[in-house]
Amino acid sequence: MIPSTSRADQNNDTDAPTGGQQWRTAAQTTLTRLLTDQLERVNVSTGHRVLDLTGAADIAHVSRLVGASGHVTAVDASTGTDSPADPRGYDIVIAHRQPDHLDALAPVIALLRSGGWLILAGTIVAPPVVYTAVPGGTTIIDKVIRAINALTRSPAACPSTDATVRLLVALDMDQVCATTHTETSRGGGPGCVLYRHAARHLRDQLTGTVGFTNAELDRFDLLMQDPGVLLRVGSNVTLHARMAT
Repeated sequence: MIPSTSRADQNNDTDAPTGGQQWRTAAQTTLTRLLTDQLERVNVSTGHRVLDLTGAADIAHVSRLVGASGHVTAVDASTGTDSPADPRGYDIVIAHRQPDHLDALAPVIALLRSGGWLILAGTIVAPPVVYTAVPGGTTIIDKVIRAINALTRSPAACPSTDATVRLLVALDMDQVCATTHTETSRGGGPGCVLYRHAARHLRDQLTGTVGFTNAELDRFDLLMQDPGVLLRVGSNVTLHARMAT
């Protein structure tokens, strides 16, 4: 059964994020975890020089792995800050998975030493998947989440993993591996709470620009608290590839 709530409760929700901060923080936390896994896969070790262009890697952890003889440089390229110019100077470069264009990937690959590793991470652009819901719930969940995704889409989002792999191969990278990470959540769980808060934060846009009624958004809010709801709350892809020697 869907738990009850009131408009007063919604308006006094002390857990609601400011400016979508909680939404972004959760996405950043997931990305950091995925990048840590990829770094383990490419065996980052003592003496390596690592460049992080995502602003999401666990720099303290990476610094411990490379030791005093290694070096870690972190630059969040999404802020518009120029990346360090050190062609062929890095053993590992971590970057956002940009749209599939040669001119986006080639400059990043040019920073790698021979035999170095490139790690890419990004969001998969995919429609929501609702596995279980009360009758009529699937339609409203699908519509609202699609609208939220359209309003909050990350610039690092990219629809085609295969296209990225083909470009990496075309740029003389080998040992290319793509890993997809998908999370599910029940109503009341962390992922559904984030969607609930996002819909609250974006309510003016969802009603004014997109055209939802307040009744529809109230219904969505209730569904995101219903433990009978199970849906996919996010999919990400990470890739690693080695510069040919």
